[in-house]
Amino acid sequence: MNYNKIKKDAKQNLKHNYFKNVIIVFICTFLISGGISISSKNILNIDFFKQENIEILNNKNKSNSEIIDELLEKTLEEKEYEEKIASTYTHGILAILINEITATKSVLFSLLDSVNKLLGGNFSVAMIILLCNFIAFIFRVFIFAVLEVGRNRYFLEQRRYLTTNVDRFLYPYKKKKTLKLSLIILIRNVKLLLWGFTIVGWFIKYYEYIMIPYVLAENPDIKAKDAFKLSKELTNGEKFNIFKLDLILICWGIFGLFTFNLTNIFFTNVYKQTLYCEVYMNLRNEKYSLLTHKELLNDELLNIETPIQEMYPEKANKQIKLLNIDVNKSYSLTSYILFFFTFSFVGYVYEVIVFLITNGKFVNRGIMYGPWLPIYGCGGVLIVFLLKRFRKSPFKMFIASCVLCGILEYGTAWFLETFKHIKYWDYTGHFMNLQGRICLECLILFGLGGCCFSYIISPILDNFYNKLRGNLKKILCMILIFAFFIDGSYVVMVKPNSGEGITIEAKVNEKINDYYVV
Repeated sequence: MNYNKIKKDAKQNLKHNYFKNVIIVFICTFLISGGISISSKNILNIDFFKQENIEILNNKNKSNSEIIDELLEKTLEEKEYEEKIASTYTHGILAILINEITATKSVLFSLLDSVNKLLGGNFSVAMIILLCNFIAFIFRVFIFAVLEVGRNRYFLEQRRYLTTNVDRFLYPYKKKKTLKLSLIILIRNVKLLLWGFTIVGWFIKYYEYIMIPYVLAENPDIKAKDAFKLSKELTNGEKFNIFKLDLILICWGIFGLFTFNLTNIFFTNVYKQTLYCEVYMNLRNEKYSLLTHKELLNDELLNIETPIQEMYPEKANKQIKLLNIDVNKSYSLTSYILFFFTFSFVGYVYEVIVFLITNGKFVNRGIMYGPWLPIYGCGGVLIVFLLKRFRKSPFKMFIASCVLCGILEYGTAWFLETFKHIKYWDYTGHFMNLQGRICLECLILFGLGGCCFSYIISPILDNFYNKLRGNLKKILCMILIFAFFIDGSYVVMVKPNSGEGITIEAKVNEKINDYYVV
């Protein structure tokens, strides 16, 4: 093979979607290498066999956080920072997690210890740490490891299809082959570990197995034994040439040490991916006729001659359906009206039940007197009506729902506080709140709720509404609108619903509109 041409083509491919390529490599490298941890001094790295640590773990007079604090040997500045965070975020699930993450520098430990606290704190810190490490192992082996295949798939596609989307690195997950592919990658890693005891054997097998993730990227349905055999046949007689390419990459990596790792992030790591993609495709084409199971390398769409300004031409996606329901359907005016009252009623029931559980009292929640909370109805209808264009992408739908509901909730709170001098909710003390009117925790719930409205609830409700006989649907809409109008007129002309458990006294002064985020 002409390795000079391969290197030239790899550098050319690197320029295609350059910033996308950098992002993909950075994310995949971070996760594959164990993105669970957020600090080098982490709970996952504690030595259980160290006598000093054993004594600390067996201390029954300290809480989990105090034990972790001692194990990690934090500085005075770190402890002061933790206290500042803990005194700032005092409400909500995210506040608990942020406080725990700050204290332990481990997202996993924070989740587990938070659950432990909710259950009464019956588990020792040692048990939580062990479970934390077990979960981290499961994530790394059965979830993150597959990203190696997804990353290769992305680069194989973008090599010839210049408008390839970033989400193509999730290809294995979309194909629902996560478990199968992760097991093949695990088998490869275990074999390499065992071959490592022979040193020379490891070197040979490393390059013999090096094409397995690319074979899986082309055909995720392939069996493990076939993937190993194809990789062996592809690299037969080429191992030393591939090793020489690695030497070049090692030199670039060493150079990166003198550039604060910047050249590695913005060139070397990306160049390695485009280089290996070129090596794979060239080996595939040159040895195709000699392969025992060449029919398994059957994605000829990856093997076109020249790059084109298109996306990889997968079979046209079928209309997105959940529970055999068309989520892209359009709704009638009467359906939107019934959506409004249904969402308003569900929101009302939700808030009444939450208050009843937390405070032991039944309270008629909301600004109105009827069994409805209009903000939930408005939010649900606006999501279904305005965000239809995002239904093909659940991620975009989630973000758009967060933004839309955030604007609605903040605007409603501002209006009521400014003109009615009434406060119906206050998120002060919640993580990432804006003037107590909105907070990150609620925005996440709104985003998830928006996805549920769009993909599940609205289509099911519409099908139910359409089964109403004759003009019953229209009559029901008119009755609800009339009742809502009477209730709304009383609220505007007389007084809105207020009182204990419903409103919070709003201290309106010259500083009420100060902009702050905590």
